[in-house]
Amino acid sequence: MFEKAIAVIRGCGSRIGVIASDKPSGKLVDDWNAAFAPTKSSFSESDVGAAISDLLAVKEEGEIKYQKTAGKMCSSIIHGYFIDEMAGIFDEEKSITNDKMAERIANVLTNDKLVKKLFSGISMLDMAEWGTHPIVQSGGQYNLGLDAVSNTSQLHAGTVICTLSMRYFMYNATISRTFMIDPTPEQEKNYKFLLELQKQALSWIKAGATMGAVYSKVVSYVEEHRSDLKANLTKDFGYVTGIEMTDGTNVICSGCTSTLKPGMVVVLRVGLENMDNPKATDKSSKTYAYQLIDTVLVRNEASAELITTGEKEPNDVSFFFNDEEAAPAKASKNNATREGKRDGKGADRKPTTRKTAILPSKFRSEEREEESGTRKRREHQKDLLNRLLVDGRRRFAGESGDNGEETREVKKFESYKRETALPREARSQKILVDERAESIILPIYGMAVPFHISTLKNIVKTEEGDYVYLRINLASPGQGVGKKDNLPQEDSESTFVRSLTFRSTDAVRMNEIHHSITGLKRDQVKRETEKAQLADIVQQDRLVPVVGQRPIRLPDVFMRPVAEGKRFPSALEIHTNGLRYMSTGRSGGTTIDILFNNIRHLFFQPCDNELLVLIHVHLKNPIMMGKKKTQDIQFYREASDASFDETGNRRRRIRYGDEDEIEAEQEERRRRRQLNKEFKEFASKIADASNHEVEVDTPFREVAFNGVPSHANVLLQPTVDCLVHLSDTPFFVITVADVELAHLERVQFGLKNFDMVFVFKDFKRAPVHVNTVPMKQLDNIKEWLDSVNLAYTEGPVNLNWAPIMKTINNDPAGFFEDGGWSFLAQDSDAEGEDSEEEESEFTVSEDEFEESESESSAEESGFGTESDESEEDDDDESGEDWDELEAKAKAYDDKRTHPSESAERGAPSKRARRR
Repeated sequence: MFEKAIAVIRGCGSRIGVIASDKPSGKLVDDWNAAFAPTKSSFSESDVGAAISDLLAVKEEGEIKYQKTAGKMCSSIIHGYFIDEMAGIFDEEKSITNDKMAERIANVLTNDKLVKKLFSGISMLDMAEWGTHPIVQSGGQYNLGLDAVSNTSQLHAGTVICTLSMRYFMYNATISRTFMIDPTPEQEKNYKFLLELQKQALSWIKAGATMGAVYSKVVSYVEEHRSDLKANLTKDFGYVTGIEMTDGTNVICSGCTSTLKPGMVVVLRVGLENMDNPKATDKSSKTYAYQLIDTVLVRNEASAELITTGEKEPNDVSFFFNDEEAAPAKASKNNATREGKRDGKGADRKPTTRKTAILPSKFRSEEREEESGTRKRREHQKDLLNRLLVDGRRRFAGESGDNGEETREVKKFESYKRETALPREARSQKILVDERAESIILPIYGMAVPFHISTLKNIVKTEEGDYVYLRINLASPGQGVGKKDNLPQEDSESTFVRSLTFRSTDAVRMNEIHHSITGLKRDQVKRETEKAQLADIVQQDRLVPVVGQRPIRLPDVFMRPVAEGKRFPSALEIHTNGLRYMSTGRSGGTTIDILFNNIRHLFFQPCDNELLVLIHVHLKNPIMMGKKKTQDIQFYREASDASFDETGNRRRRIRYGDEDEIEAEQEERRRRRQLNKEFKEFASKIADASNHEVEVDTPFREVAFNGVPSHANVLLQPTVDCLVHLSDTPFFVITVADVELAHLERVQFGLKNFDMVFVFKDFKRAPVHVNTVPMKQLDNIKEWLDSVNLAYTEGPVNLNWAPIMKTINNDPAGFFEDGGWSFLAQDSDAEGEDSEEEESEFTVSEDEFEESESESSAEESGFGTESDESEEDDDDESGEDWDELEAKAKAYDDKRTHPSESAERGAPSKRARRR
């Protein structure tokens, strides 16, 4: 084969072109060099790298379309996702590292919800991938070079630079934006200059201009307008991009003679690095950098066309937090100063016990009883927290703990035990899919190399001209963006093949290969998913049917979740050791068996103030229903009568008035009572049949409260042993016995809602959140938690529970030795007793009371004197004319028509605002 190629080259002449900058390696290259070495001296070599770069630099319309799509995706991610995510993190004062933030951005392509939101108008999204991993930089450590990566430092609320490179059909586009949090005037000035510099550079990028000339114009502009920033400029201002992300030949730098041509796609990058901030309030803000990158298309017109779009004006990228917090603090300080001057004692004056003579209760005995109940609750909670501390020390004594993460083992796959087991077709040096061995056989350097289907990440098929390309991406360690995607490895020095690309002119054959590999991978993923779902499934015992008599039945009930197809009513039966529900459907029936020894909770919920009457079963171990596993099964019947004619019948045509409505209401109440009685008796029979291994529990609607455990605001009802929501899916069931502690978050004055977090005794289990609970229910919830002997704490802010639980799992014994949950109890009832006692010890003496009365009377007399003087002055003044009265009326109307402006000034929000 090499001899034929050398003969063709010799027939074309003695001069050959090479790309001197590329140094290929591998077995094929070694074989070629060995075959070409005897005749190499007869040829003269010329470097054609620059010529090929110029040839590929000018794009066709199809290529430009791909790069515009890539630029659109970059812009959508940075402006439709990153800005809101970053602002939310800073606003909620969450902690996250730069590389973790970059991982969140990278995971956007695998999030179906975000993909639908951000890329609604883009087709063939499977051809989109990251050109490079997203880069997020902050905290004083910035690298504006092409080798930049996200570091492990915390995302800092100062200057944040986000750089994204997207590839669509192998064609690249890049965007970078700088965001400023609480910038100084000097920083805003520097950013405005950089933005103006980019606009000027964009006007200079036009067909016919050399890249070196564009570079010189940018430097001259900086020397003329801001010579103090010349030393902070980046070394180059962009490069040509395409299939190769960076074209090393066509770069906007000093001395580059390449000419810009219509159809070139250029990455325009301007930046200022190593900038000093003398007004920095922390160490991470002393050094900052700015960078603006856009992908542009060179046109025949006067200036280039922007491919990447988005906001970059100073008002759009500036966020302010501290200025809004300083305003109320300053106001409160001024108020305190005014109060100190008025009473003559300033900050030394002690607070009074009551600010008004009106009693909060009509009877003083009611107030004393409430204070007594609160004190008892606090003492009980203090005992419960101490008990948790003692139990925790005893439970984890001598245990080392772990990080709470699942240990991942290295999986080894074996396609064939020996070489002779390969199929005979593998000798033909073609791509072969062996479904029996679940392997793909690829020809590599004349050898048939098998790859197990588990090592395949994905396969991409593209068509370019007469060729069809198959790109086979393989899974390898270090390639995944998240913990689940990343693979473990035995030898850190091993080298892994990440992708293989094959091309052919036989489109039919390549389509067959693509279809076969895709189907094989789909079947493998399906089997792995089913295996993971069945990992925690416990095999139940066999149901023992009732013999010799008809089982007790509850007819015409529906089941949730539906086993398969449409829902049809069926009967629920009680057998010797469990329940049986035989669902009916058009495709046949499905039998669901629930054994008594697998039932943890049995709930009966009446249809009072509900649309359904139901019996709910919460299982100890999940069971399979069809292809899904479930731990909650519900049997219900609708309380409304669907057969009742609301539009009119013979009786309604004859009788008029309220008689029909009254009769219908009475009939509905009777029907609801009958349903409640029927379901309650059946639930009691279940408990009897299980020898009371299963007890019936009923929700207490009187102490229910609203909250958001999942996505919707629902009614949560306590029971004897649980906190449940059973009316709608998804069901919510928390067993009180499994809970270690309940923490109430965002409990502070002025907020309408707070959040609840349930921490389980199994610390490896993630805490459950119930958000947006009305503040008016706080006391009732505390009473319920205290009544079920569940310790609770409260705090003013939301906590990040993932690192907290990870710290506890790392060393549970040390956690309880250091005080356990005492760090949460600082603002709770258990710790607030001493402060209240100290405040209640304050008493007013008679001398101080008389002195305060004399001061108040003096203030009243002064006020009366001022009013008398003002009245005398008013009598001396002459009346105002009509023009002055109209001007005052107009000013008053203007003030009344803009109440929102005064409200915004009077009630500042901590939420970040852009200026």
